[in-house]
Amino acid sequence: MMSKLVQFPNARQIEVEACAWIAQLDGNPPSPEDLTAFREWINRSPQHAQEIRRLSALWSDLNIMTELGVPVKKHGQTASDKFPRGAVFAVVVVLSMAVAMFYFRPQTPVTAVNVLYSTSVGEQKPVTLADGSRVLLNTDSRIQVNYSAQRREVHLLRGEAYFEVAHNAKRPFMVYAGANMVRAVGTAFTVHLKEQDVEVVVTEGIVELSAVANGSGGPAAKNLIRPAVKLADIKAGQSADFNQEVESIQPVMPLEIKRKLSWREGVLAFSGEPLEQVVAEISRYTPVTIVISDPAIRNVRIGGYFKVGATDAMLEALETSFGVRVNRVNDKLVYLSAK
Repeated sequence: MMSKLVQFPNARQIEVEACAWIAQLDGNPPSPEDLTAFREWINRSPQHAQEIRRLSALWSDLNIMTELGVPVKKHGQTASDKFPRGAVFAVVVVLSMAVAMFYFRPQTPVTAVNVLYSTSVGEQKPVTLADGSRVLLNTDSRIQVNYSAQRREVHLLRGEAYFEVAHNAKRPFMVYAGANMVRAVGTAFTVHLKEQDVEVVVTEGIVELSAVANGSGGPAAKNLIRPAVKLADIKAGQSADFNQEVESIQPVMPLEIKRKLSWREGVLAFSGEPLEQVVAEISRYTPVTIVISDPAIRNVRIGGYFKVGATDAMLEALETSFGVRVNRVNDKLVYLSAK
């Protein structure tokens, strides 16, 4: 099941990443670090190189691509048959600059890249960033990626995301969430923004938790380097809740981490949580409003595994196994009470 949810990359994603690299390399020449990341991306799979070659087919006279054996015709079409001449020329300029800078000018900084990624309710989306870092967005989540030659910033604007960070000690990787920041170099962790509170679970390495001054870490502040006050370090096997100050740091056993992060496999796992908490979690993955109309059942303990988004199956399990009456008012509203 996991492979269906977190398979990196897919054809559409490769196309998006190729376009992002072209945009990133357009303008100022790249830094050595970005050249290394670009080279790693090109060599990661044959599909990556093929996509760059495919884009280069927009211009048959681009000599360096011709040397790579790039076809300029397909099914009897030339690039000019498919695209307006002005558009072709614009793409050619970007491509030629990108390729030239990659091969011949490796010493100066790269321009910033700003990209938004989001998921709808019940959706999960894998994203591979330009440096090779990987992100899995959970339901109803939104991030803004802001990369520069000096820093790698991701702004978690809503929801939850799991990060696998490509190691680069010279370019810190920072996740802003609310008025808080999580800093890593090469590690893996999840960040969940709950209104203003932030939950972090570390599965690999160490991350640094900080409070950020003057702002929420949102898009309006993306170009500012804001002062941050270090609060704590947490390591693999720990979780923390914080908002401007650390509320708690807890050890988390491997089985508990697997349960807490089971959403990455398309599963919600519970082990005795009260019904009220279970309903709050289930509600993140469905547009159906679930109301506990009977206070007497709020603390009924629930355990089991439920497929993400399978709301009807979850409600049926509550009714058949936990003594809960399910009243489906309509397809968007459900009341829960005691049998």
